[in-house]
Amino acid sequence: MSHNEAVMTSKGVALLALGIAAIVILGGAGAYLLTRDDDATGRLVINVKDAPADWTHINITFSTVMIHQADYEYDNASDDDDNETDEDDGEWITINLEQRTIDLKAYVNVSALLASGNISTGKYTQIRIVVENVTGTMVNGTLVEFKVPSGTLKIVKQFTIEEDETTELTVDIDLSKSIIENSSGWIFKPVLGSIVEG
Repeated sequence: MSHNEAVMTSKGVALLALGIAAIVILGGAGAYLLTRDDDATGRLVINVKDAPADWTHINITFSTVMIHQADYEYDNASDDDDNETDEDDGEWITINLEQRTIDLKAYVNVSALLASGNISTGKYTQIRIVVENVTGTMVNGTLVEFKVPSGTLKIVKQFTIEEDETTELTVDIDLSKSIIENSSGWIFKPVLGSIVEG
């Protein structure tokens, strides 16, 4: 075999090897895409609770509950920092309200069901709970209608929805910090006390 023929043969073997490697890589990617079940769902339940001592009733009307689903690249991201999220990635999903108005004074040691629904499996990073209206009754019988200048409670919380499983989150609204009295009257700005999964 001549020198030129040997060189061309070596190049042909190399190109064949690269072609086989490309097929294996693409085949593996295709298998991943085919095995990912985008129709799989799990159930999410969101509860709320709290009860301040200075009030006999705190009726909070909610308008919207949304959760933020991370994009697929999040599966390979680090979970070390729960406060790092990118709102430009993924999407926001609205969860069905089970009841719009809840008297938190009625839930001292228990929580009230706020929203639930079947949603796509995957990892989620944030929750938005929007308060529309708040009224209250003080222990002396005084009725109060709160101003709600900014009613969105923003929560950074990473959680996972597994197929055919229920994930339950309980949001503690810190009413001692959410209720503010000033010269213009009473104001309600929702403040997160804690959020517990399970």
